[in-house]
Amino acid sequence: MQPHSLNGAPESMTDKSGKQLLLNFPSHPEYGFSNFVVSDGSRIAFETAKEFCSGSQVAFQALYIFGQKNLGKTHLLLSIGNLTAKNGSRAVFIEGSDFANKMKDVESLEARNTLDQLLDVDFFLMDNVEGIAHSSTAQEKLYHIYNQITEKGGKLAFTASLPPDKNSAMESYLTSRFQWGMVAEIKPIDDATTAKIIVKLAMDISLIMPEPIIHFLLSRIPRDFISIQNAVKTINQESYIKKKKVTLPLVKTALDLP
Repeated sequence: MQPHSLNGAPESMTDKSGKQLLLNFPSHPEYGFSNFVVSDGSRIAFETAKEFCSGSQVAFQALYIFGQKNLGKTHLLLSIGNLTAKNGSRAVFIEGSDFANKMKDVESLEARNTLDQLLDVDFFLMDNVEGIAHSSTAQEKLYHIYNQITEKGGKLAFTASLPPDKNSAMESYLTSRFQWGMVAEIKPIDDATTAKIIVKLAMDISLIMPEPIIHFLLSRIPRDFISIQNAVKTINQESYIKKKKVTLPLVKTALDLP
């Protein structure tokens, strides 16, 4: 069974200086479609992303996934990269702000090498595309990458927090390209999926989480994977330190809730 990654972004995608890396695949194998937690709000994005890289003929060459933070956008992007590599195609992943930084001096050796690597792929994947919004140069370069990759039959996938038509900081010539492809939203997690995640996390660390506590948490914690994970981790620590079972008073103390 693959590790349960909670649909969040991997912690090790930066180098020692904190700089985002350009990733080739396979990479971070713990991120795959098989362990993505599908909810009603993410089902369309999940199925579209899986179809996008399945190797079968699809009617779109670009995919744009948007939604709030920590709902699984990066997980889906990495899943695309890993499945693509498994199927024998080449994929590369880059974070939007890192791309913008690399494009500050387009004549530099680093910028030219980066562009060469990004163009020599079948699948181009950019996480947090808003990271290039402040750079007209980066937007222009991405526009050319989009055109060159699609012209040779390749595919591109992007993640963002906003739908393309609401991202006013982006140039219209670029947002129009995003809209040419498939646009899919990941919505906040519903009650049933949140409860399943809490139960799974608790089981993974042998923590007994009574059902009334789960119902209490549903109305108290934010609906994103990182917040859910942090809540369960904090409750477990409080239970361990105090050597007590999980009760409502213990949970309120651990999470500082009234």
